[in-house]
Amino acid sequence: MNRSTTRLRRTGFIVLVLCSSVSLTSCYSVRFVDKQGVGKPNPLNQSKDAFTRGLDVITLDTTIKLKPHLGSPMLLESCNGNGFYYFEYRVTFGGVLLSAITFGRKRQVRIKYVCMKAQ
Repeated sequence: MNRSTTRLRRTGFIVLVLCSSVSLTSCYSVRFVDKQGVGKPNPLNQSKDAFTRGLDVITLDTTIKLKPHLGSPMLLESCNGNGFYYFEYRVTFGGVLLSAITFGRKRQVRIKYVCMKAQ
């Protein structure tokens, strides 16, 4: 092997490691749960996620535009003053790419939440 082939392989390996590390670290989700509360039940919900099975889950999947001035706020469906039992925010690789391509002006938002059970 000559020197240029070795450099090319080394450069390709470094690019592969950087791309895989960016793609693996950019997919995550964060859950907030009120341990003292009870979620609003929905017996028809038979989801694969064992944590949300049997609960009334509301999902918001949209793309928002971020502007330098204050615009109209994004409103979530009202929980009638009961508050949130469960709130999950998910970041995906596609959302990170969209934000990078638009220089942070557009964000992909995936939110799941469950309201508290009325007492």
